[in-house]
Order: sequence, then structure tokens, then C-alpha cells
Amino acid sequence: MTEEQKEEIRRIASLLDDPDETTALNAMAELLAREDELGDVPAELHESRDPMLRRRVHQLEAALLLRRRRKYFLARLCSPETDFADLLVDVHLQWFDNDCRPEIEASLAGFFRRALSKKLVSLEDIAAFMTGENLAAEPDTTLKPELYCIGSILSEHTGAASLLAGLAVRIAGGENGPFRVGRVLDDFAVCDRRNRIMLPARNWRIFPPRDPKEITEWDTRNILRLASSNLFSAAVNGDSFRYILTIAQALTGTGDDRILDYFPYPYHPADDPPDGGPPER
Repeated sequence: MTEEQKEEIRRIASLLDDPDETTALNAMAELLAREDELGDVPAELHESRDPMLRRRVHQLEAALLLRRRRKYFLARLCSPETDFADLLVDVHLQWFDNDCRPEIEASLAGFFRRALSKKLVSLEDIAAFMTGENLAAEPDTTLKPELYCIGSILSEHTGAASLLAGLAVRIAGGENGPFRVGRVLDDFAVCDRRNRIMLPARNWRIFPPRDPKEITEWDTRNILRLASSNLFSAAVNGDSFRYILTIAQALTGTGDDRILDYFPYPYHPADDPPDGGPPER
């Protein structure tokens, strides 16, 4: 970044403490649009004696953090290096984006510690542990976004069948272990090597072996894609513009609002027809 660009960024940033809220918000929007040019200017502004400026710089940095989290979610989801547990927290923060990540991670870590203290070598062991944790599963839906948010699942003891099936596999050896997630008819299941199935949405009940042709395997990455897609659908159902935008950004890896160019009215304004008539809907 040239010194001239840096001075321009400083000039815009100086408007953050403007008493006119509209001016300050416009400055914030301009800085967010020029994220790659900010350099160390936000850090410099932290030294200001103006409490209003410091507060708005904190708001700017919080917005940048959320944007980067959404931008890199898709890359993290596609990377085999990213742990399933980390991605569970990422999915939670797509919906409850003001929640504290360390608190969610601490709750999830406690769950994993309790699982590690058990010997989970059979479907019966997993079922006993999950029921001991009072975890109940509901069929997957776009109407209850909290069913895909791990912090809510652990506090409210209810989650989507797909996500709880993935969690069950994770605590019993992971995808390289003896269990896998499968879809049997309309239910998500945890399957063992004999093709016995355990259905989270049916109180963790275990059923005899099924024909392998009846089982469609799901890896945990696809479960998390389903979770994010259902969160997006929940945002559409609730007509929540902010969540529609932010979750679409996470699912596509796009960091700006141009993703809405692909959306119908009213999320993307209708183009004016060439003859000057009313916009097409």
C-alpha cells in the first residue's frame, strides 16, 4: 500500500468518530469495502484518546472478523486438515454469530472428554452414552435452525439427526473407525461393520443388519454442508435478509454482497426494463 493510499484510509477512518451517525456508518462501510488496504491503521486508531473512535474501531474489527470467518468457512470445510469439531463451531457461528467461540469450544471439549472416558466400541455403547447425555434427535428440518448449532444442542439436549449421527461417529473413532453415517430410507443412521443401524431420531434404537444397497453413506463434510444449507433455508423461511446474505457468503466463500446478484427480487433489486416501464419481478 502506498503512503498516499494509507493517508486516504486514515482520512476515512477519522470520520468514524463523527457525531453524525450516518457519516460514521458510511465511513465504516467504505473501510469494510477497502479491507485489503487497511493495513495497520485500525491498530493505530486503538491508541486514540477518543472513546467514541476506539469503540467504532472495535466495531470495525468485529465486522472484519465475521467477514473473514464467513469467507474462509468454505475453504475450511473442504480442507481435510480441519477437524470436524472446529467445523461444528463454525456452523454454530453462522447462525448465532455474536456467541463467544471459546465458550462453545469449552462446552464441546467437555462433551468430548466425557466421551473419551467411556469405551465406545459398539452401537450399544454409543447409544448408552448419548442417552446418558440426554441428547435427543429430531428429523432434519429447515424450520429449527438451532438444531444445527452445537452450542444450543449441548445446552438444550436436542439436535438434528444428521448432525448427531456425525457427532456419534466422531466420538467413536471418527470416519476411519468402525462406524459410519448412513441414510436409510428417510432416516439418518449410525452403521457398524455388520450393517446394523442405530437411528438417533428413534431414541437411538438399534436395528438388525440391512442390505448395504439400502444404505447411502454420508461423510461428515456433507453433513455439515447439509447443516449450512438448512440454516440458509431457515433464513429464507424467516425472510431474514442479514442471515441470507451472511450464510450465502459462507457457503460460497464470497466475502461481499455480490452473491445476491444471483437472487430473485426482493433480495436483489429487479433490473429496470429498457423501455422505462415498471421493474420486472
